[in-house]
Amino acid sequence: MVRQRGQSAEKEIVFAPLNVEIKRFKKKHIRNVRQKLAPAPRLSFFHPFLGKKVQFEVEDISTSGFSVQEEADERVLLPGMIIPEATLGFAGFLKVNCSAQVIYCKPCEGNGVRCGLAILDMDIQAYSSLTHILTSAMDPHAYVSTEVDMDALWEFFFETGFLYPKKYRLIQPQRAQFKETYKKLYQDNPGIARHFTYQRNGRIFGHISMVRAYERAWMIHHHSAKVMENKRTGFMVLKQIMHYLNDMHRLPSACMDYTMSYFRPENKFPDRVFGGFAREHNNPRGCSMDLFGYLPYTRLSLGTKLPDGWTLSLSSDRDLWEFEQFYMSHSGGLLLDAMGLRHTDARQDSLEEVYRNLGLTRTWQTYSLKSSGKLTALLIVNHSDFGLNLSELLNGIKVLVSNSKVLPWSVLSTAISQLAGEYEMERVPVLFYPMSYVEENEIPYEKRYQMWILNVQHGNEYLEYMQKKFRISYQ
Repeated sequence: MVRQRGQSAEKEIVFAPLNVEIKRFKKKHIRNVRQKLAPAPRLSFFHPFLGKKVQFEVEDISTSGFSVQEEADERVLLPGMIIPEATLGFAGFLKVNCSAQVIYCKPCEGNGVRCGLAILDMDIQAYSSLTHILTSAMDPHAYVSTEVDMDALWEFFFETGFLYPKKYRLIQPQRAQFKETYKKLYQDNPGIARHFTYQRNGRIFGHISMVRAYERAWMIHHHSAKVMENKRTGFMVLKQIMHYLNDMHRLPSACMDYTMSYFRPENKFPDRVFGGFAREHNNPRGCSMDLFGYLPYTRLSLGTKLPDGWTLSLSSDRDLWEFEQFYMSHSGGLLLDAMGLRHTDARQDSLEEVYRNLGLTRTWQTYSLKSSGKLTALLIVNHSDFGLNLSELLNGIKVLVSNSKVLPWSVLSTAISQLAGEYEMERVPVLFYPMSYVEENEIPYEKRYQMWILNVQHGNEYLEYMQKKFRISYQ
């Protein structure tokens, strides 16, 4: 208490905070750089105690927070004070809404007090706008979820070999649906997908994107690049997405606990970028890899019944728990956590509803294959719009085998055929885990995919790995 005035019924009591700084978030070794923008952004909000609107010029800003300066004898900001609704205005035309908290108030030159504020939450569109402004200030060729010329995108995918003849033949019969999906993703800018490009004069030289694949997991995919002078554009867009994720995961609105990606183990670049970290980190609860076999299923045995004693039905909590025991002893990774299979996730319908409101599809359902009542495998039926992922890894069946000794390929193939009837595609993508089951039963798979999953609480360690191994600077 600083002072007290007045008598009996009416008194004026003035307090000052005991601490000049509070701790809100765990300290990071790598932080997104604070920038001074010109013209300076303007912060405005209604003061939660005074009930009147106040404004400040922002001294510097990043995706995690910003700082302002006020006069010592006119202070209205207190360490710990939460601002539920604040607006950041840029150049008088773009406004970004967020909630924030005052982290510190420290004396600075003259009679000033420098106050740092942390961003507590903002919706993903606002976060993308803020990231794009800050990224463009550092590199004018970097773009975050801006509208993309679709002809330029297709040309880029073909030039880089990302869309090769065999993949294009898979797309060709449903070109109209495919184009409509990509219009929604790249021009309507929905909150369930983000894309990052490196461009010059409208030509795309680097691309990477991500999509909200499960309730609490986002999938990184469609990474491709071509040479632009001496710039490593593949690393440039990878740097963009890492910069974006470094603070995004802290925002409750982002619904992100895990980041995942699929890659072919024989592809050296993703194996170094993703696989290298998983091996060096050596903690499957922080970052895990599980190897899958990939087989496009032609539904030739559609209509065949399971042998006596075998059943295929929706999974129970007991089935999920039983598979978890196998998986944790076999892998110990994050697959079940990322896919929401550790227990029944009551929030799953919310993601389905988010997609539906955008005119898109994303559902998944888990089935149990049993022999005489005993679990042998889980079959996860994933549905998404055609082309949401160009390899259709979110639009097919995942087979997770828990008891390979009693599960013949003929029985599993029949179970797959019963579920494959839900798809309109001629060839339904099927992923098998573990890979040992595929090899032991000599299943004629086409490819192998590593499913890489990162617990975002270990995201800063991943940034440190990228900085050390590939000299990617985040400044």
